[in-house]
Amino acid sequence: MRLAFVLLLSTTPALAFDGLYRPDQPWAENWDCQTVGMDGGALAVRDGKFYGVENTCELTNPTAIRGMDGILYDAACTGEGMTETFRMMLMQVEGGLAVIRDGSVNMLRRCG
Repeated sequence: MRLAFVLLLSTTPALAFDGLYRPDQPWAENWDCQTVGMDGGALAVRDGKFYGVENTCELTNPTAIRGMDGILYDAACTGEGMTETFRMMLMQVEGGLAVIRDGSVNMLRRCG
């Protein structure tokens, strides 16, 4: 029983962000919210991974940010034959998700 509880705790943080998204920009209003990971398709968070355009990031070591609806992750992203590691914060905002990395913030609108 204890192992099941520990596994539940380790997977719960990513579940808060699971869903399909598109950039919250006028130029992305017509993005396809069905196809994940392609240019002009949806971005996704599911099963502890962030799916970007032609890349996938494994999100590990979740750390809740006190007083905010956000979680800081270690991200290992692979795409175009390369792997890059960095810290990434996902934070729920009204209507979507903020993705914060290396001093930049990308606002994503929830598809639906």
